[in-house]
Amino acid sequence: MKKIIALILAAVLTAALASCAAITGQTTTETEEITNTVTTSATEETAADPVTDNDINAAEATGTFSITTEDGTVENSGNIYTVTSAGTYVLSGLLQGQIVVNAGEDDEVTLELKDATVTYGADSPIKIISAKSVDISAKKGTENVINDTRNTKTTDKEEQGEGAIYAVCDLKIKGTGTLVINAAYNNGIHTKKDLTIQNLSLKVTAYDNALKGNDSITVASGAVVAISTNGDGVKTENTNVNKNGKTRGDITISGGSVTVYAAGDGFQAAHNFEMISGEDGSPTVTVYTGSYSGYTASDAATTSYKGVKVQNELNISAGVITLQTYDDGLHADYGTSFDDGTKGQGTVNISGGTVNISVYSPESKTFGGRSGPGGRGGWGGQQTVSGADGIHADYTLNITGGTVNIDSAYEGLEANVINVSGGVTYVSANDDGVNACKGYTTPQVNVTGGYLDVTVSPNGDTDGIDSNGTYNQTGGIVITRGPNSEMAAAVDADGTISVTGGTLIVLGYGRVRTGGSVKSVSLSLHSAGSHTVKIDGVSYTFNNSGAYGRTAVYSDATVSS
Repeated sequence: MKKIIALILAAVLTAALASCAAITGQTTTETEEITNTVTTSATEETAADPVTDNDINAAEATGTFSITTEDGTVENSGNIYTVTSAGTYVLSGLLQGQIVVNAGEDDEVTLELKDATVTYGADSPIKIISAKSVDISAKKGTENVINDTRNTKTTDKEEQGEGAIYAVCDLKIKGTGTLVINAAYNNGIHTKKDLTIQNLSLKVTAYDNALKGNDSITVASGAVVAISTNGDGVKTENTNVNKNGKTRGDITISGGSVTVYAAGDGFQAAHNFEMISGEDGSPTVTVYTGSYSGYTASDAATTSYKGVKVQNELNISAGVITLQTYDDGLHADYGTSFDDGTKGQGTVNISGGTVNISVYSPESKTFGGRSGPGGRGGWGGQQTVSGADGIHADYTLNITGGTVNIDSAYEGLEANVINVSGGVTYVSANDDGVNACKGYTTPQVNVTGGYLDVTVSPNGDTDGIDSNGTYNQTGGIVITRGPNSEMAAAVDADGTISVTGGTLIVLGYGRVRTGGSVKSVSLSLHSAGSHTVKIDGVSYTFNNSGAYGRTAVYSDATVSS
């Protein structure tokens, strides 16, 4: 029931936000409903059940196992079948044993699964030790299962495959059938090179990483459920340079649907994470981490449970991503040294699509975290990360388009430099809604366009917008709420708060300096409830969940209520 509620909430938010996205560039006089959708924090009661309503299942095969080929060669020794050359191999029936690919370095191999089950407890059920590339295809209308029944990995053993499907070469998982992988030992699917997933229905449950491609991971289409019961859901590792001079380690989602349940991070990219629109349309991504996943890592007191974590850039230009996390929803690190001589940029770019984020965040400020739900092991077993943000970029956060909804977080948007030039962004936070923190340059919040709506409590040590440097607005529409004092305010900066264009609505205290054609407008919008303002003839309606101390409006447009 908890899971169903969470899915309904995500669907409602997605639909609501999609309807709001149309306000950008609107010139009609029709009223727009602009509503800050959620004003309370995520709580323990929303912890997820790791079984979805649209769960992917497959029946295990019961018939006699066979492997056939018309253009390749295969050897058999007991219950071990070894592919030794390029070609297409068709697998059917139940095998209590292993498939090994030991072909030439230039050989391309295809394994076609047609109602096949492979179960093995001594090594990887499918182990690819030599080939140029391997495709594993679940044929249309078939149900296929891979079971890695080894005991959970405790020490490294070079002779052992790291996953239920393990490869040393480029690996593509495809087809229009169904493939279910259960990996008790370590990873689910693991290749030391590039991993591509296309078309099929795929469910992977693994002790550690559900999907791991050391060089890269691409999901182009299909339906994927990735479950990590003790580690990260989807992970890349290498950051050396490929033959084209590009740094490895990217995760790209260009289509299909991907649902991740991870005891640790949902996605962990050694370089970049990209959500883009591909040939089969825009992707849908849903991520549950920490106890929201229904699982708790064995080192939960110290581990990370971010939604998406990168070492360089995090780019979202299309699709819908919904995150319920126990750590930052989106996170980019700065300063990682790469083999090409560059360093991680610590940048998050949102230029399109829809981003929904709910971060578990205690109402009170905590220094060492607070125990949250304990996942599969019961309540109170997991340490909550203190100060978890909706979006955190070590260096720069750029919002140029799309729709962002952060319905709960400790701080909503946090970066050294925050640039908002487009899109529709809603933030509800327990501490600062928007925070330009100290870092690698002078902290800045720069607003040149778009729509930004920020909600924090009218009481306590919170700021709607807080810059440890400057706040500069030359365009766009900003509504910010906060306490009515100099120490905690709706908008606060250590340096100047300058508005020379656009519209800034301050509900609470703000020390604002205006310039250009910007004028102060006398309105009363700070009481609880629904309010409508007209900006150059366009109506915008928003809600205040509580009452704020006062109203101040600054605009270069004609503004009225």
